[in-house]
Formats: sequence, C-alpha cells, structure tokens
Amino acid sequence: MKKIYYILSLILLTASLNSCRWEQRDDAQENAVVQMPLSDLLRSYDLWYVDIDKTQGAGNITFVSRAFTLSFMSGGQVFANNNIVGLGQTGNGFGINTGVYDVYNRSGILSIHDNVFGSADFEVTQLSLNEISLYNRAQNVTYFLVGYQKYNFDYDRLFYENITYYLQEYEAWTKTGQNIVTPQAQFIEENHLTFYVENDTNVFDSSISPPNTPILDIYWDYSGDYDVQNTSVENVKDLLLTYYGNNGSENFDLDVVDDQTIILTNIQTGNSFTYKGRNYIQYKTGAKRLKHKIPKNWDVKHYRLMK
Repeated sequence: MKKIYYILSLILLTASLNSCRWEQRDDAQENAVVQMPLSDLLRSYDLWYVDIDKTQGAGNITFVSRAFTLSFMSGGQVFANNNIVGLGQTGNGFGINTGVYDVYNRSGILSIHDNVFGSADFEVTQLSLNEISLYNRAQNVTYFLVGYQKYNFDYDRLFYENITYYLQEYEAWTKTGQNIVTPQAQFIEENHLTFYVENDTNVFDSSISPPNTPILDIYWDYSGDYDVQNTSVENVKDLLLTYYGNNGSENFDLDVVDDQTIILTNIQTGNSFTYKGRNYIQYKTGAKRLKHKIPKNWDVKHYRLMK
C-alpha cells in the first residue's frame, strides 16, 4: 500500500515539476530576442535613435555620434537626422542622405561609408527586440541604438530635449521685437546672440550692434557660458547666461515659437524679447553639436553697466 502511495506521489511531483518548467519556458520565450538576418533587422525599424548617453569607450565615430537618428533604407542608403531644426519634416522624417551601408549577415558586421567622414565597420549585437549595439573595434567605442517606427517616434520630445543644440543651429539670433516692463534693466540693448561650443563648453556671445547689421559685421560685445534646463511648464526651458568678467548673469524663460523663432522672458525683470535665427547650419559636415565657426568681430570686452 505504501509502495502505491509512493508511486502516486512521485507521478504528481513529476507532473508538477514539468508544469513549472513549461511556465518558465513560456516566460523565457516571451522575452526572447527574435533572431533574423542583420539586413532584415536593420530595416525592420524606420528610425534607430542613437542613445548617446549610453555610449561606452573613449573613441568616436563622428557620423554616428553626431546623429540623433539613423535609418537604413532598402536600397543601401543611410539617412540621418543630424539637426534639431526641421526635425520630423526633413527627408519626410528620415533626415538627409549621409552615405551607404552594407551588411555581412553571417558575421554580423555592418559597414557604413559616410559621404564626408569615410568608412567604419561595426560588430552588431541585438540586445532586445528593438535595441542593438554597434561596436567599432578600431576606435574601441560602442553605440546603443533603439528602433522606432515613424508613427510612434516622438519627434517633439526629441526636439525639446535638445534645445541646447537647436540654439547652435543658426549663426546668429537677431532681436525682432520686445516688450519692456522694467526699463532700467540690463540686456535691453543686446540685439544679437550666437551660441556654440568651445573647449567642450556651451558658449554664447551677445552684441548691441543694430538689428540690421550683416552677421560678419556684428561686433560681439560680451561673451560667457550658457545652460538650458527644464522648467515646471511643458516645452518651456530655463536659459541661464553667465557673462565673463564682472558682467553678471541673466535668467530667462525660453519659449520656442517655431523652428526659427524664440522668445526670451527675463525672470527677474519681466522684459521679453523675440529673436529670429539667421543663416541655418545643416550638419552635413563638421562635428555634431559643434557650431560652425564664423569670424568674430572682437576688439575689447565691454562691461555691462546697470542703467
């Protein structure tokens, strides 16, 4: 009798273990990466967002690090969104054609030839259903890309998360209007701004030259560092200008009206200023997030005096 109970218990235990194994296997299958040829994988998403903050390694492949998104077209063409201005509209959302690519499915190698910066090979690893890594052995750098279809890619979010770079995509911003609440205040006479990168620092220049001055003739009176931060209001940013020397700082609410227009409202004085971007810079050449240099009309640095 005991033998029969023992056999029945063993059968029930075996069935229970088998059931547990099947549940675990089902969960694993649900989270498993679907393996497919590399060529099909790259084309399975319209856009590959370059998550630049996850980059590993000290090296740099310029045409990857400067891109916000990459797209691998069926005809072997590579498209990239390198600019914030025009994001979502340029190239029907894909950006501009930057080169060509080829894949070697058996080895998992992606070879890209950029029209400006030449060629680079990448070892591709699929990390999840819509995430891959690109490792370049020569530069010892790994990039992480997340795949999206155009219909569910949040262009607006990408735009507002990168206002810092948007400001750098025009050679100059010129004042076109103002609303003065506090007449005795600084900044009122500053008619031009320009934003760029210098020594890995976000830098600005400002000028009191008349609004209709040609860009190359603008006299840049002041310069300093700038920083863009989020605010409690959606799509409104905080812009802090910290002037070099004893010239103090200015803090603004930065509101983007469109791809070429911004409004700066001084938090302390309530004065607001409308600026238009002049001479759009398309980052087809040059390093990403690094403003093209334009000749600076400098003489001596001025001091901003209270009125």
